[in-house]
Amino acid sequence: MTATASEPQADIDDLQADELKPGTELLHGQYTIEGFLNAGGFGVTYLAKDSLARTVVIKECYPAAMVRRTPSRVRARAGSSQEEFDSIVRLFEAEALRLSKLQHPNIVGIHQVFQDYGTAYMALDFVKGKDMLDVIEEGHNALPPYEVKRILVKVLDAITYIHANDVLHRDISPDNILLAAGNEPVLIDFGAAREEATRKTRALSAIHVVKDGYSPNEFYLAGNQQNASSDLYSLAATFYHVITGDPPPNSQTRVAAIAAGRQDPYEPLQKRIDGYDEHFLKAIDTALNVFPKDRIQSAGDWLEQIDSEKRKQAALKKVSDDREMELSIQRIVAETNLAVMAERAKAEREKKRNRFALKAFQKPKNSLLLPEDDPLRDPNPPPEKSEMKRRHGWFGGSEEKDAPEEEVVYEEVVETLVEDLPEELAERISEIEQAVAEELQRQEELAAEPPRKRSVWQRLFGGSRGSYVETPENRTEDTSLRGTGT
Repeated sequence: MTATASEPQADIDDLQADELKPGTELLHGQYTIEGFLNAGGFGVTYLAKDSLARTVVIKECYPAAMVRRTPSRVRARAGSSQEEFDSIVRLFEAEALRLSKLQHPNIVGIHQVFQDYGTAYMALDFVKGKDMLDVIEEGHNALPPYEVKRILVKVLDAITYIHANDVLHRDISPDNILLAAGNEPVLIDFGAAREEATRKTRALSAIHVVKDGYSPNEFYLAGNQQNASSDLYSLAATFYHVITGDPPPNSQTRVAAIAAGRQDPYEPLQKRIDGYDEHFLKAIDTALNVFPKDRIQSAGDWLEQIDSEKRKQAALKKVSDDREMELSIQRIVAETNLAVMAERAKAEREKKRNRFALKAFQKPKNSLLLPEDDPLRDPNPPPEKSEMKRRHGWFGGSEEKDAPEEEVVYEEVVETLVEDLPEELAERISEIEQAVAEELQRQEELAAEPPRKRSVWQRLFGGSRGSYVETPENRTEDTSLRGTGT
C-alpha cells in the first residue's frame, strides 16, 4: 500500500535509506535479508531466505513517521512516543497471529511471527508473479473477459472465507492481488492492523490508510462502521479499473456531488462494456454504490449473481425454503386446531359435569306434589299419560311396547330472595322444598333395595299392591283404596 500523508513524498526515500541491509540476519540467523521489496507508512517488506534456503517475504513493523533505526534496534523518534510504538508492535503481532490461522489457496500464507531489533516481523509465502496493477499497465485488454471473471470468482471465494472468520481485509486494490502461475490470484497485505493503529496513535493519525478510487467513503471518516460491503466496494473498484483501464471516481467526490444535488459522476458498466454478460457488470455496479445499504452485502451474494449455476441453486433453495415455510404454517394451523378442539371438548365435559352436579337441587318438571293452581307449577306441562298406558302400552296393542321408560327431567331451582315476600308464600315454598327432599330420599331408598320377584298382578298391571301415590285428586279422599293397586 502506498501511504499518503501531509508531508512530502520524499519520506519514502528516507524509508528506503533506512532499510535493513542485505545479509542482515533475523531471529538468530533463521532468516537472512536478500533485498528490499516495498515500503509503506507502516512497514517495510523484504525478500529473504529461511534456514532451509527457501525464498520467503519478511514484513517489518516500521511506522516511519514515529520511529528511527539504530544499529541495534528500532526505537521511537521521541521518548514520549515509545509507549505508543510498543502498542503498535503488539497490534502488528496480534493481527499476524490472527491472519496465520487463515488457510486458503487464494490468501497469502503466514509462517511465523517474531520480535527482533525492538520491533515485530512476520514471514510470509513468496508468490512469484505480477500483481493486477501490472496487468492494468499492460493494457485493460491484457486479460480476456472470461479470465477476468475466473479471477474475480476466485477472489470472491477467498473473501467469503475471510469474512466468515470475522476478518476484514480493508486494503483491497490492484497492487494487493498477486497473480501466481496460471493467473491464480492471491490476496496479500491485509490492512486491518494499520487502520487500528491510526485510530489509537496520534503520531500516525496524519497518515491515511485509504486509496483514492478504491476506498469506500466510510474509510475516510474516523469511527464510521465498516463491514463486508466495504471490502466488496474496494474489490469492485479494482475490477472496474481492470475492465475499463481507469479507476472509478473517488467515493468522497461522489458523495459530495450527490449531497449538492448533482448527478453521481460514476458511469455504470452495464450496457456500456462489450464482452461481459449483464449479470457480471450489474453486480460490479451494485457493489460500487456509494451508500453501504445499497451495495451487495456479502461475497456469497455476489457469486450467486454472476454464476448461472449458483443462481439456479439459489432459486431452487428459495423454492425449497418457501415450501418448508408453507409446511411449517400448515403444521402450526393443524396444532392450533387440535388445541382449540381439545379446549372445546374440555369445556363440554365441564358443562355436563356441572349439569349433573345440580341434579340434587332440581325438582320434577311435572311433579304431582304441586297443585294445579300452584305458582311454581310448570304452566305448560307435557301431555299426561295414565300410569297403566305409560308402563304397559302393549296391553292395548300400542306401538310403545318396547319404548324405554321416560326419564324424569329436572330443572334447576333458583332461589330468589325478595325482602317483601309474603309469609304464606314463603311457608308454601318451604313445604314444597321439604316434600321434594322427601320424594328424592324415597326414590333413593327404592333404588337401593334389592330387586324382588314380581307377582302375576305386578306383571299384568304394574306397580305394587301396597303402593300408593298421593295426587291432588285423592289427597282429601278416603284412603280405603290403599292396597288395591289403583
